[in-house]
Amino acid sequence: MTFNSYEFLLLFLPIFIIGFNWIKRVGRKKGKAQMLVDLWIVLGSLCFYGLFGMQNLGIILISLCLNACTAIPMAFMRDSRVRLHFGQKEIAPVHIWMAVGVITNLVLLLFFKLWGAFLPIAISFYTFNQISYIVDLGRGEIAEFSLLDYLSYILFFPKLLQGPLMGYGDYRQQVEAACEKSFDAEVVLRGLYLFSLGLFKKVIMADTLGKAVDYGYENLLGLGSIEAVLTAVFYSFQLYFDFSGYCDMASGVCMMMGLELPLNFNSPYKAVSIVDFWKRWHITLTKFFTKYLYIPLGGNRRGAGRMYLNFMIVFLLSGFWHGTGWNFIIWGAMHGVLFVVTMALGKNAHKDANQRKVVSWTGRNRNPERDGDRSAYFVVIRGISLRNLLGKLFTFIYVTAAWVFFRAENAGQAIGLFRQIFVGGIRKIGTGMSSIFQLDELWYVIKVTPLMRFGFVWELCLWIFLVGSVVMVFFCKNAQEKARERKIGLWTTLVTAFLLLWCIVSFGGVSTFLYMNF
Repeated sequence: MTFNSYEFLLLFLPIFIIGFNWIKRVGRKKGKAQMLVDLWIVLGSLCFYGLFGMQNLGIILISLCLNACTAIPMAFMRDSRVRLHFGQKEIAPVHIWMAVGVITNLVLLLFFKLWGAFLPIAISFYTFNQISYIVDLGRGEIAEFSLLDYLSYILFFPKLLQGPLMGYGDYRQQVEAACEKSFDAEVVLRGLYLFSLGLFKKVIMADTLGKAVDYGYENLLGLGSIEAVLTAVFYSFQLYFDFSGYCDMASGVCMMMGLELPLNFNSPYKAVSIVDFWKRWHITLTKFFTKYLYIPLGGNRRGAGRMYLNFMIVFLLSGFWHGTGWNFIIWGAMHGVLFVVTMALGKNAHKDANQRKVVSWTGRNRNPERDGDRSAYFVVIRGISLRNLLGKLFTFIYVTAAWVFFRAENAGQAIGLFRQIFVGGIRKIGTGMSSIFQLDELWYVIKVTPLMRFGFVWELCLWIFLVGSVVMVFFCKNAQEKARERKIGLWTTLVTAFLLLWCIVSFGGVSTFLYMNF
């Protein structure tokens, strides 16, 4: 059961939200709101995850047991003054247990990653949450161990499948704050509006684009240059709509409960450099690697050379985390190399640069003292920076090229797509790709317009999707900004109902979320 399913939207979600608010209200009267809310979250999340199959449920329960058996002794010995001596080094027993816990989680993750026969749903994400909990407990960032609180944190279903990754301390603050809040219909509607935006991004945008991407990769040798370029660009949009759509839905569910998940996508394709991109894309994963890998490796404390090496290690391991094929390693290396080069060229390369303005020539209001004999002058177009514009264009092209390796089944297939871009030839887009975008909803609108008489109408739906994607990605505010700023009223209610109805009608052809495969 995923967010884009009848069972979740029409059955599980209403029951869970109603039950959550009722239990919270009853719990406040008895002074046990947090305990009852955590218990409801654990039971609801186990039901949610259990519907993916008993095999998946069994593995996550094993993971929970192993980590609980590590956390319990850590909690008891954390304040102990006993030290173990290894040569000239003194190590606290709690740190040994912490290392055992981290290694156990990594071994379990690597076993399923490398085995290949079966990859449990969401194992990468809940393993990272387990590691985060064990390390924070060992460092003393978690005051005390509570089995119920721990289970609630790991199993919390909105973030279980694909994140966002969230620290235990932040999660507990959100739960405690939610327990003090009364039911607010406007907050629930705002959360449902955000959920509907995410659902639209997944069901209508990502899944439609995904079919075109699948067609492109399955018919590489028959692609023209334009179709090959579109295949690469469509995947960039598909992955963003799919992953950010999930995060929007997860945040929407949490908003209905009175909780707030951390922002995971902040309009990443508006980035002016690769450094800026990684401050906007999968933000919580970047923070996780920074706290638990980059800083322990030494961060930037040991000179520039070591800092750049640490960056490369992080990006290569990020590629390996996504998959064990060479295509994922190449993807990580591409990002790592450009990241290091950007950092080396200037610490401020990732910041907005407003010094160089886009200008246009005009003959109006000439200033002889400033312009001399010139018959025109520069007009500054406010808010537009040439450096930013070129930076965004280059970053998007580079990231899209890296996504080709990320999407391909192997490095050879990725190279094959690049080959078609250069040797496929300029020709009309085939009906095999353009027909994918002829959704019934769009087709009915086009049929009642004069557009039907033109020959390009068969490709019109494709270009509508492309232009729509460009506008949404490069020019519009992201969904979470819209949800927080929008005035809740009749119009918002109608938009929410329309989007939900459109998506529900389209559920028949939806697919699973892309990041559930990692």
